[in-house]
Amino acid sequence: MAKVEIVMDERTQLARNMLNRKLIKLSWALFFILLGGSWTLGSINYIDSTRMWVLIYAGSGGILLLLNLFRMAWKIEISRFSIGLGLLGLVFGIVTYYNLSGFSILAAVLLIIGILMLYEVLRKGQ
Repeated sequence: MAKVEIVMDERTQLARNMLNRKLIKLSWALFFILLGGSWTLGSINYIDSTRMWVLIYAGSGGILLLLNLFRMAWKIEISRFSIGLGLLGLVFGIVTYYNLSGFSILAAVLLIIGILMLYEVLRKGQ
């Protein structure tokens, strides 16, 4: 069976690169809004310090995961590193919220690496 390779023209590639840059800028903007909002809520004693960090960890993780979700939707190459950081942020936010004192960050990192490796194996099988 002959293998057919589809080559994108330069305009399509340029459009995807520009869309990716816009997504990255949007993610950074949301991150700074998250930081500023969390610190503002903490400084006016609306939330305590623990909840402020929960917002920052989980919110940052959510932003990174949404960035890659949009990349997948628009068929732009995703970043496994930012997916790993996003998952780590969410896990760390949940752990901080529930005050799990015996939590090992190394265990979470290893778990996320394993999940990402499993995802790659399953994805390449299609």
